[in-house]
Amino acid sequence: MGELYNPFPKLPKNIRQIGERDQIVKLYVEDYVNTYLKRLYPAGGQELRVGLLLGGMEFNDGTPYIFIDGALEMEDVTDAGGKVIFSELSWKRAYRNMEQLFPKRSIQGWFICGRPGDDLSPINYWKQHIQYFGEPNKLMYLSNGTDGEETVYITSEDGFYKLKGYSIYYERNQMMQDYMVLRKDVKRIETDTNDKVIEEFRKRMDEHKVEVTDRHQTVGLLRGMCMAMSVVILAGGIVMFNNYERMRDMESVIASAIPAKAEQILIGKKGQEKETKGESKVVVEEAEGGVYPTTAVNKETMSETMPAESQAETMAESKAAETLPPATQEATQAATQAATQAATEAATQPAVKETEAAASGSPRVHVVQEGETLYGICIAEYHTMNKLKEICELNGLDDENKIVAGQKLLLP
Repeated sequence: MGELYNPFPKLPKNIRQIGERDQIVKLYVEDYVNTYLKRLYPAGGQELRVGLLLGGMEFNDGTPYIFIDGALEMEDVTDAGGKVIFSELSWKRAYRNMEQLFPKRSIQGWFICGRPGDDLSPINYWKQHIQYFGEPNKLMYLSNGTDGEETVYITSEDGFYKLKGYSIYYERNQMMQDYMVLRKDVKRIETDTNDKVIEEFRKRMDEHKVEVTDRHQTVGLLRGMCMAMSVVILAGGIVMFNNYERMRDMESVIASAIPAKAEQILIGKKGQEKETKGESKVVVEEAEGGVYPTTAVNKETMSETMPAESQAETMAESKAAETLPPATQEATQAATQAATQAATEAATQPAVKETEAAASGSPRVHVVQEGETLYGICIAEYHTMNKLKEICELNGLDDENKIVAGQKLLLP
């Protein structure tokens, strides 16, 4: 019945029986409702306190099970002499309060509370009960305070009779608790009982509240720690990213400052390592001027230009050539002398040109290659950075960092 509990197929565990069990109707009254009705007696000139019993009803094997978890007092329904008069205005107020304070609950009967010692007879209120609560299994609860008598009557197919007893159960009932706090003239007082089941139930509820509070505090602390760690990790990532960018910039500057000759040396060393591993092939370089190896060598220039081992090999080849006919020997010697003279002129010509250029002081033209920088060119050509300003002035460069591949530079 409702969202707070579902009585079937499982009844409340913590119950206390009042009187004998009735075999026709099973009535269960929630503890806060029972406490409220016990403490609700007239005061300040009142004679009666009248209201509605709210809850739900279920059938099991033809037996009605009535659960009462709300008690709503009605205003302006009592009159002098212990009379009860239900007006249309009082019913409108009651239904409006039911929707706000006890949603999804239905009327299961009504209650009448008097002063201790008053004689409340159901005969005096039988007429109102038949008129407003004449349906089967509707309750009439009569009480005379904490120390007075309480009786419960019910209408059935057989008539109107008194229940032998009912049960008080203990469940979560936030609606009735809020209503009791709302009623300023009725304090939320719990029944005095030494029932161990009730004490254990309340003790568990208190422990549960403490656990929930501790859990909320722990979750809040963990959430704060996670946020702090996230901030630290984010800051560390930003710092590492900045350092990485700086390292890349430094690497590019260092790479641009390495001379081209040093790179060639490194490439040559790598080629030698590959030859050692047997991965490279023999490379034959051709000298400028179309000079190629010959079988004839001039004996006079052999000792000056060739090592001892090469001289020995050349001498052996000369002896072998002497065995040829005279005409062939003369042709071979002439070819050898011509080749040697051409190689000597080709080797000495660049040196003469460089000497003349250095003497005249005229600038040289350098074509910028892909990946070269002005710093690297300066270090490669002059082994110093002192010529950087002179190169910029000679080529009309405003920024020494802006050169492109294919650009022709005049070098002093």
